[in-house]
This record gives sequence, structure tokens and C-alpha cells, in this order.
Amino acid sequence: MNLPQLKSHGHTVEEWKTWEGRWELINGVAYDMTPGPSVEHQRVSSRLHAAIFHALEEGKRRAGSGDCEVFAAPIDLYLPDQQSVYQPDLLIVCDPAKVALHGIVGAPDLIVEILSPSTASRDNMKKRWAYAAAGIPEYLIVDPSEQVAMLLRLEGGHYLDSAPIEWGALMALLGGKLSIALG
Repeated sequence: MNLPQLKSHGHTVEEWKTWEGRWELINGVAYDMTPGPSVEHQRVSSRLHAAIFHALEEGKRRAGSGDCEVFAAPIDLYLPDQQSVYQPDLLIVCDPAKVALHGIVGAPDLIVEILSPSTASRDNMKKRWAYAAAGIPEYLIVDPSEQVAMLLRLEGGHYLDSAPIEWGALMALLGGKLSIALG
């Protein structure tokens, strides 16, 4: 069984590819993605995935076309110029060229992270910085325990904080092109 070993210089994506299990690699630091998310986390993820999927399909039907797709974890996200492989809960990609057989390569249009006690600080700090640096236009952080979310929009290379979005409220995603209810 090949697992990451502690190293002072950090791990590489090539090393990450040899590991067993679910691991996130953020700027050379390995994070074990086990145990799996809670049942409530999975419920929230499923509801958001379904709402986004149906809204995207409805938009395609009305417009007669559309390239946006929603993907759910586990999916590997490779961002440019980073020794990182992310495992976001959900993401939307509107550029088919970024969808590869082994995962998503390049900045998606939206990332959704659903907070868990074990990942909250990483999602709120490390990933927020990394996603902004990669130019991801929108980052939705969902807190099931508080039943709120924050939709961060990228401006000038940094995410701007938004007012909390309450459970059940409509959210405008993808620059207002997509509306779904939170929760």
C-alpha cells in the first residue's frame, strides 16, 4: 500500500498519483479525505447537485445549447501552476476543453465546498486563497450546521465576502445565469 510519507519539501502531483485512497494535495501538503462525509453532508451535496443539474438542463433546453456541466466528488481538479489536486464537493465547468478523462484541468466556473468539522478551516482559508489565485470566478461555501452559505465572487484577484444566504433562499450562480434554492 502506497501512502504519502512526511517530507520537508512537499509532495508532487506525480507522487500523489501513486497513493492509495482519497487524498487532496494542496501546495504539496497531503490531506487524507477519509473518513467519508457525514450523511447530512451527502444529503446537502445531493440536493445541490440535483438542483444545479436540473437548472443547467433547463437552460440548455430553453437556449437550444449549453456547455456547462456539474460534477460531484470524488473528482480530481488540477489547477494551473500549483502542486495541488483538489477534491471539491461540487463544481461547474462551462468549457468542455477542461474536462479530461482523469478529471478537470483548469479553473472551473464555480466550486462548491460543503463544510465539515474536519475540513472547515481548509475550505475557508487554504482553498479560498488557492481558488482565487487560480481565477475561479465563484466559490460557494455551504455550512449545513448553520444552514447558511457564502457566495464569494472574484474581483481583482480576491474573493469579496457576501451576505450570508439563508437556507431555502434563491441563489444566483454563474454571474446570474443560474438560479437555485440553497438547501
